Amino acid sequence: MAIAKNFLKFPEAMALQFPLLLGKPVWNTKRPTTRRGRAFRAHIAAVVKAVGLRVAPIAMPVPQWWKDSQKRARALGKEAKASRIELDFRAPLKRPPLMRQIAALGLSAWV
Repeated sequence: MAIAKNFLKFPEAMALQFPLLLGKPVWNTKRPTTRRGRAFRAHIAAVVKAVGLRVAPIAMPVPQWWKDSQKRARALGKEAKASRIELDFRAPLKRPPLMRQIAALGLSAWV
């Protein structure tokens, strides 16, 4: 209670100790029910339409670990793309020597 009385006596002290950043004014709320509230809302809406709501978006910083992981993922994708081989299904089938021997013996129906 003593703190509140002190702030009533010295409002500038409260302003100096009030570090919270207040956001943009919320004017687009549900319709007020009183005549005074409707008039105030109409006035605010006219000002916002005339001036334009100039609220700069706050860009959140991207953490360095996320940037590093994305960089590694792109490098892995490039490496995988560079290391892939092209398959030519029209070329004659070249079997390794062991597979040719198995096919020659007729031991496997899949060769």
